[in-house]
Amino acid sequence: MAKKSKSFHDLALRTLEKILSTNFFGRLYTKFFEKMTLDEFEMVEIKKGNKVLHVGCGAVPNTLLILAGNMEAHFVGIDRDKKAVEKARGMVKKYELDKKIKIEKGDAMTYPLSNFDVIIISLGVEPREKVFERIRNEARDDAKIVARKPWDFMDKIYGKKEFIPYGFKVVGTFNRQDFIKSMLLRKI
Repeated sequence: MAKKSKSFHDLALRTLEKILSTNFFGRLYTKFFEKMTLDEFEMVEIKKGNKVLHVGCGAVPNTLLILAGNMEAHFVGIDRDKKAVEKARGMVKKYELDKKIKIEKGDAMTYPLSNFDVIIISLGVEPREKVFERIRNEARDDAKIVARKPWDFMDKIYGKKEFIPYGFKVVGTFNRQDFIKSMLLRKI
């Protein structure tokens, strides 16, 4: 049941983002999340010149658009979905952030990780355990990892399982108003 709920939620969100990326509502959607995203990333302390990777950026790369619009860093978003990548590139261009954000078709299981200061893992990224194992083995030791999961009370919908991946410790948390819990992780 929990796996079906999560699969349905992920599909619905991907579909909604593809629709929103094509019109005026995409800008409203991004604007709605701006303050919350900036508050969320205060715990990360992204510095000028940092390299930030967002795994599973989706068709509406809100996090990247907001961060790049407010910070002097280098941003890369990857997604496995070709249509999502095309739409995300279009949004980045609309926001005139194509000099700061690069969107690529990519998979966390094969994309190079060792050059990034910050790695953001979206809620729907799968296979989650293997992605974190790869990060543990290949990301820099001082890399900041931001992992998103549903708020704890939603474990009944998504299924309760230990979320903190092996080899990491939580050094900060932020509960977003959209029922997503953002955790700042460090390798141990």
